[in-house]
Amino acid sequence: MTSITLRRVDARAAYLGVACVNAIAFAIVVMHRWLTPLPGSEYVHRLVTYEGGLLRRALVGDIYARFTDQVAPWVVRVEGMVAVAVCFGLAMLLFRRCIRGRQADVFALGCLIFGSPLLFKNFIGNLGKFDVLGAIVAMLAILLPLRLATVVLVGLASAALLLVHHIHATIYVPTIYGILLLRMVAQPGGLALRDGALLAASLAVLASLFLYLLFAAVPKVPVEVFLDHIRARAVQHVGDEQSFMWYASLADELPRTFAVLPGHLARLPVYAAIILIHWPVIAFFARRQQRVQAEHPGLGPAWLVVCVVVLGGFLVTNVITFDYARHLGNLAMCFLLLALAQIAAHGGRGEDDSSDIDATNPKVVAAALATAALPWVGVVYPLI
Repeated sequence: MTSITLRRVDARAAYLGVACVNAIAFAIVVMHRWLTPLPGSEYVHRLVTYEGGLLRRALVGDIYARFTDQVAPWVVRVEGMVAVAVCFGLAMLLFRRCIRGRQADVFALGCLIFGSPLLFKNFIGNLGKFDVLGAIVAMLAILLPLRLATVVLVGLASAALLLVHHIHATIYVPTIYGILLLRMVAQPGGLALRDGALLAASLAVLASLFLYLLFAAVPKVPVEVFLDHIRARAVQHVGDEQSFMWYASLADELPRTFAVLPGHLARLPVYAAIILIHWPVIAFFARRQQRVQAEHPGLGPAWLVVCVVVLGGFLVTNVITFDYARHLGNLAMCFLLLALAQIAAHGGRGEDDSSDIDATNPKVVAAALATAALPWVGVVYPLI
């Protein structure tokens, strides 16, 4: 039984077509986000300030307040696009550092990764949300030299992420510190006691900040006063429901999540299909991790610990919130960065070779085309 493959020249033409489809999909999602009204939940985060004390989800709004009395929606869109562009640039740098090989193979893998509806398209589709900031810090945790200054800088950046939105505690902060742990374990001699203590102390500080933001950093004024304050800085309508995010407790959040859970369960086949079309990338990085962990015995147990923590964080996130489609994209980004961190820490001794992506396999081409054709994965439900 023989396998069917494309000629290399045909594969090159196919991936050029995939790249064109990707460009169209990116254009569609950019135009959609630029031309449709800015969602109120994204806009209101630029209006809340620290005027009445330290509040959760208020750092970005307080920064805006230092430059302008009112916030125009187009400024929020520009801010979001700049953040995605920075993230994309860092990802390109990371990709070039970690992936090498024949140009055609690298191009094919790049189409699969950068064209995924779970990654950068999803950041644009969720323009105005702060997930992209977590990805930026995680990429810096891989790219910067592994020194004390880097750990301190990453710790401060992680604290800033929590002040921007405390949900980072269960999404990107575990990934960021997982990256640092994997890099430290991959060092000659493994994880030093001093490094482990530094990570533990940093995480303890971040955990304390998270708990304070979650339970104590709530407005001390009546809802009406809070709404009047943010509406004074708004140039588009701010509904009464927008105050919920600052006044709600965990007990208030859970019923909303459980109310939409049946809709998510009904869409499990859609979630599975979205994951399945990424199988060439999943298999590619799985092979690399096996090789890296075979040469660094300590990486295997560390990887399992990081996986449990990251997946546990996402489970907590999806119990409390209901943006399952959006968070599926974040989960994909987190595991992609964790895989790249191991390749980067290993020094690319063979693991950066992209030749086994099997770019001439029609199934791989079809997967690349399928990922390219999807503009983005969605916010609450997939493809919505």
